[in-house]
Amino acid sequence: MKEIFNLLPILFIAITLNIAAGIYYNIGSKNMRFDIKKLLTGLIKAVIISAIFVGTSFCFEATDLSSIGITPMFMMTSAITIYVGKALTSLAKILGIEIKINSNKENDKT
Repeated sequence: MKEIFNLLPILFIAITLNIAAGIYYNIGSKNMRFDIKKLLTGLIKAVIISAIFVGTSFCFEATDLSSIGITPMFMMTSAITIYVGKALTSLAKILGIEIKINSNKENDKT
């Protein structure tokens, strides 16, 4: 559980980066108005996500749930990766970089 508490600041930074990049892109590039309600909703989501990680970490520590292959560290690292990825996607939009996702399916060649 100690590792989760050590990673919480990193998760907060990743979520903050995502929120800041989204705000900048929507206001600066799309000329949308700032919406305090959306900001507060994002912050509430961040607090809820952090609480879920702490709670799940406690459950994993109290019982041996790691036998199913999912650990709190895996979940936390995945969440950090997702939020940093979202922030980088917004940053790419801000910088005008087009992101293309290639499909490796053989059936898409037609």
